[in-house]
Amino acid sequence: MFKILGLVVIVALLAPIGYLAWRAGQPMGMPEYGGHTYYELLSERQQTYDELAHYYQASHPRVEVKNGACFFTETIVELAELPISGRYAISAIYPNMQKSIDPRDIKNGYIPAKVTWANILPSTWKVFEMFVWGTIKHAPDGPVPYCRIQPSR
Repeated sequence: MFKILGLVVIVALLAPIGYLAWRAGQPMGMPEYGGHTYYELLSERQQTYDELAHYYQASHPRVEVKNGACFFTETIVELAELPISGRYAISAIYPNMQKSIDPRDIKNGYIPAKVTWANILPSTWKVFEMFVWGTIKHAPDGPVPYCRIQPSR
């Protein structure tokens, strides 16, 4: 009995991770991404941040540019949004959970429609894409000049 329960717990934990890792290699659904995968998006943004850091360092020799910090920070913020995306998707099933969600997020459509336990992972991914685009959209307004890259390709 304990072995079966343990196996169920392991599968319940690993299945979402596996799905999301697989989904990151598929074209993203929002038109803003132009059919790119999340992995392609990460690669492009890392390269753009690197180029901007080198350019900025060359034109501002007295400024200490921390190459890689912008990409690392953006990636950490995005990955931290994965559990929040799941919570928002679950709140579509259990509306009482929406009481603790920022009303602006609800108004902006971060709570997906027609969510069931059968489609919870695709719904979570949909919300994650929205969060990632929000992060990308605000990058040009950040406080660090060599982290201000545009969201467009």
